[in-house]
Parts: sequence; structure tokens; C-alpha cells
Amino acid sequence: METCVWQITMRGNEIKTSLRWITLHERAHIELGHFAILKGVPTFNLISKSGKSQVHESDLPRALWGKVERCLELQADHEALEEMLGTIDEIDWSELRITVASIAAVMVLIEKADADNPNPSETHPKAATRIFQLLGHVNDVWSIGASLNADDLPDAERIQAFAKEVILPAYFDTVEMAKSADATSFVDDLGDPEVFFADITHAKLGHWDQLQTVGAKEWAELKDANEQILPLVYKFQAENNTSI
Repeated sequence: METCVWQITMRGNEIKTSLRWITLHERAHIELGHFAILKGVPTFNLISKSGKSQVHESDLPRALWGKVERCLELQADHEALEEMLGTIDEIDWSELRITVASIAAVMVLIEKADADNPNPSETHPKAATRIFQLLGHVNDVWSIGASLNADDLPDAERIQAFAKEVILPAYFDTVEMAKSADATSFVDDLGDPEVFFADITHAKLGHWDQLQTVGAKEWAELKDANEQILPLVYKFQAENNTSI
């Protein structure tokens, strides 16, 4: 497979995959109770037109309101990723690479369109932050579904092969696709591959002061806020039987 599977115009399969991710993302907003958290205010547009957060949730400190919608977007991203990416043994690695690129394309193009909006908002996380979460998930695909028993984990050679054939190419696919879409600010935010993947390791270990990339720093900034929002999500799911 070529280093970059993207051109400015996506092919039919990539478009279908992108649309599936968008559908799962929007469904997650409903099933996680995000509209209830926002008191029913429908602010979850693909390209946000709102300049300020419209959160009116009395159970959340006012200081968090500016972070809530970005957290909810990352929550919806996460749920859609969980459903689409699978485990190392149940997916075709080439197809996974295309899936990741299809999802990344949506994230980058949303930011590109929002950047051209005369009233840009802070209701969506940066594309680099969403990609950081996406590739962080891909980075862990080899361990998903395995128990704590080390004997159930893939051997080191298989993990290294997965990194070589999927994880690293997925990063470069995203960079090349962003360049083809002239999303240069995103490429700068993403950072060099060595620093980007080092940040994934630092985030796993909780080494917040060692994070260097824009996406990793925003992800860490939103982490504490997200932990305060999650009880509202769990409460909604329990009351409405919408657990995913």
C-alpha cells in the first residue's frame, strides 16, 4: 500500500467509512445523554457556529462550562472508535489503516472548515487532540480484548509488526492527507512522530508536565473536566437505559 491512501477527493469506500463514523459519533451524543447535559440545546453541529458554550448544567462548576462541549465531543469520538476499530485479531490490518484514515479525514476537514468560519468557536477540540485520542486508541488495539494474563497478549514480534504496518503508517497517512487539504496548522499542532508517540506514552503514565504537542496538552487539559462530567453521563444512562 502507498504511504498515503488519501488525495483531496476520497474514494467511495473511504466516504462510506467516514459517514459511518459520523453516524456513530452523533448516535453516541444521544445515548450518552449529551443533550440532557446541555439542557436540550442542540449545539452539536459538525461545524459549530456558536462562539460561546451554551452549557447550563447546574451540577457542573461554572469554571468548567467552557470545556464541557469539547469533552462531550471527545466522548462521542471515543464511543464511535470503540465500535469501529475492533481488536488486533478480528480486523484486517490494511482495512484498519483505511478506517483510521477515513476517521482522521473527517476530524481534519471539520477543523479546516471551522477555521474558515467567520465566527470560529471553542466548542470542538482541535483536530490534533482528536487525532491524539484516535491514534492513542489504535496504539492500544493490540491489547484490546486481552485479559491481564500476559499469555493472552500477542508476542512482541506481532506487536512490532502491527506498529510497522498500521500505527506508524496511520500517523503519516494523516499528515499527508492534511497537507493535501492544505491544513498546515494541523500538521504543526500534531508534531513530529517521535514527539507525538512519546506524548502518548507520557499520557498513559500521567506525566502531564512532559507533554509537548498541542493535541496532547489539550487532551490533558480536558481530562479532569471530563471526569467531573462522566457521573452525569452514567446517571443519564442508568435512568434511560441507554448504555452503549
